[in-house]
Amino acid sequence: MSLAWQEIARFGKKLVFSGLTSSRFGNISLLGEGRIFITCTGSMLDELEEELVVEVDLSCPCDQDKIASSETCVHRAIYQSTINMAIIHTHSPYAVALSLLERKTVEPLDSEGMVFLGTMPIVEGQIGTNELAMAASSALQTHKACIARGHGVFAAGNSLSDAYTAACMAEHSAQVRYLVKAYSRDKFISLPSLQ
Repeated sequence: MSLAWQEIARFGKKLVFSGLTSSRFGNISLLGEGRIFITCTGSMLDELEEELVVEVDLSCPCDQDKIASSETCVHRAIYQSTINMAIIHTHSPYAVALSLLERKTVEPLDSEGMVFLGTMPIVEGQIGTNELAMAASSALQTHKACIARGHGVFAAGNSLSDAYTAACMAEHSAQVRYLVKAYSRDKFISLPSLQ
C-alpha cells in the first residue's frame, strides 16, 4: 500500500501543478493484485497522505467504496473491461469546454495529438453512475482517453506515467482545437476539418 499511495500522491501534485485539475477535483487509481488503490472522495490531490488513498475490491463494491472517490464504480468498470493498470480523472477546462461544444468526439488538430492520442470519445452519464462507468469503460477499450460530457477526462494506461501523459495530451489537444475553433469563428475562416 505504501508504494501505491506514494505514487498516487506524486501524480496528484503533478496534476494540480500542471493545471490539469483543481486540488479537490479529479481522482487517481492504480490496480494491483486484484485491488484498486484509489483516492478518497473530496481529497486534495496535491496534499495526499496515506490515509487518503484506500483499497477497494476489483470485482464488486465493498465497505471502503463509501469513503473512496465517487467515481470508484467508473474506475472499477474500466479495470474490469480493459488491460489498463492506472487511471487518472481530471476536470481539465478545455476538455470540459469542448465536451459541451462537440457532439460525439474531440478530434485533435495538433500533430502529436493526432499521432499519439487519436480521437477522444465524449461519453455520457452523471458523476459516479453505472451509465458513466459503462460508457467510459467501453471507450477506453480502444482509446487512451475519453471525456465525460461537462465533467472531465478519464485517461488510462499501463502506469500512472502513461495515464498522466494521456491526460496531458488530452488537455493540450483540446486547448489547441478550442483556440483554432474560436479564431476561425472570429475571423470567419472556414476550416473543413472542424466539426
